[in-house]
Amino acid sequence: MRTALVRRAVLTASGLSFSLLATACGPSGDADGAAGSKPSAAAPSPSPTPEAKALGAAELEKLTLADGDVPGVKTEKAGADDVAKTAEVTTDKAACQPIAQAGGLAPVGKAVTTTERIAATVPADEAGLKSMSVTSVQLASYDGKGAEEALASLKAAGEACAGGFVTTVKGEKTRIKAVAPAPVTAGDDAAGWAITAEDEGEDLHSRMVAFRKGNNLVVIHTFRFDTKPDVPQAFIDAQLKKLG
Repeated sequence: MRTALVRRAVLTASGLSFSLLATACGPSGDADGAAGSKPSAAAPSPSPTPEAKALGAAELEKLTLADGDVPGVKTEKAGADDVAKTAEVTTDKAACQPIAQAGGLAPVGKAVTTTERIAATVPADEAGLKSMSVTSVQLASYDGKGAEEALASLKAAGEACAGGFVTTVKGEKTRIKAVAPAPVTAGDDAAGWAITAEDEGEDLHSRMVAFRKGNNLVVIHTFRFDTKPDVPQAFIDAQLKKLG
């Protein structure tokens, strides 16, 4: 959804020039090429109670994906330009706000603490640039049932915004043409969507997955430049492993 984020992430991961990246952005962009939507082996955790407390920043950081947790990609902390504040995300349809916030790496709902990572495959040369995948991962922790409420809001937004909407994130306007359900199984509860955006006259495809583990919510948003996205299962599995 954030095409500028995708471009910056690719530049960070590949070290290639912007001119090479601009060439790669011609065809439709999509997502991570991991396995299909197989159920995760992670055991369900109890539903959060009203007394549940969010993890602190240091605790959450320990549970956040690090470079090497997902094989074959370079994982780095998202830059300040990549992470939006809630106030920096607007939409032309209020019902679509949660999906827009997730796409802009802004907290969904009443998150107390969050961490954000950007991961990208690293091409061996210029010829491999179009086959890159770029994935953002946000881990958020909530008090009480905040994670359940945030995931519920994402599910509702996915249904309400199937026909698309327009979002502006940090001053960058993007037209989302379609939000289609793409079921996934992960954690205690999960939802997924195949998203089609418009980027300079071309369709830009991505895959978004949101899942809850206890009172923590994970949003994974993945793009790929050469084919439509699949479920980012490697990221789901790696994040669930760290959450325990």
